[in-house]
Amino acid sequence: MSRDRDDAIPDALHDRLQAEGPDDRAALETLWRRLGDVDPTPGDAPDLAEEWNALQDRRPEATRGTAPEASSLPQNGQASTASSRRTRAPSRPRRSRRWTRGVGALAFVLIVAVGALWIWRQPVTVSAAAGQQRTATLPDGSTVELNSGTTLQYRRGFQSWPLVSADRRAVQLRGEAFFTVEDGNRPFVVETATATITVEGTRFNVRSRTAVDSSTAVTLADGRVRVTPQSQPANAVVLDREGETSRVHSSRATPPKAVDLKSALAWRSNGFAATEEPLVRVLHELEQRYDTSIHIHDSVNRPRAALSLYYPKPTPLTTILRDLCTALDLNFRPTSGGYEIFSASEK
Repeated sequence: MSRDRDDAIPDALHDRLQAEGPDDRAALETLWRRLGDVDPTPGDAPDLAEEWNALQDRRPEATRGTAPEASSLPQNGQASTASSRRTRAPSRPRRSRRWTRGVGALAFVLIVAVGALWIWRQPVTVSAAAGQQRTATLPDGSTVELNSGTTLQYRRGFQSWPLVSADRRAVQLRGEAFFTVEDGNRPFVVETATATITVEGTRFNVRSRTAVDSSTAVTLADGRVRVTPQSQPANAVVLDREGETSRVHSSRATPPKAVDLKSALAWRSNGFAATEEPLVRVLHELEQRYDTSIHIHDSVNRPRAALSLYYPKPTPLTTILRDLCTALDLNFRPTSGGYEIFSASEK
């Protein structure tokens, strides 16, 4: 017989119950109906998508990035047989993250180390500006007095690399300086544009003004030095007597010659001196000494005429200009930037 399955026992089960007694059959039918009331109807199943959206509205910070895929949500009419599972974002392996951080840290350390080494390798520079003089102490205790417009450079600590001493104590000079060198187990070397001066413990003066010419003049005050042309090392000369001087021109060094040591070193007491020097070199020295500009007018027909001057004490520039103009039959006048030397016969 046919029954409505929404509120009655199925036919197959009904037929089986006919074999039971009336009381047992009635009790079983009552139990069946009660069990049917427990099962949810399709309309009672919750809409999980709507519930998720409502949760996002209430707690956006707790649900950000954790929304389940639509395909994983049970549809209406389906019985839920298990708790819904949270979806988790895939995470990187911890070992990979540690390796990446390690490589980054190593790269940073290498960059810092290379930068520090590059800075260390930059030479130490000591300068005396035009119109000034200064004294510097070198890493080995030697001292250098720098005349105006002079620059001295040397390796930090006289070392090739950190904690590695160089085989010599080398300095590079542009300008004029007086050296008092301490004894040591490494030779002391002064390099200029044209010469190399090698010593062990002595006092001497070096002048190398490349703005005027490429020569280097070395004057010995005490001890012994070897003066070597940069381009021809075989043509070296040795100075071993007080007051001896040599000048390196191109590939040769002049033989030792005696000069007045007080005149050669007058600049150390803020004086000024020149011994048989050409006019252009004397004027350049005055520019450096007094930090001014001195121009030679075209009317001067002997710009390289030899000139000797000696001022043991500080002297005004105008006094020196007047004396040298008198000696060479010239004249001078102030300009907006300094002074100009011109022929006395110019009108």
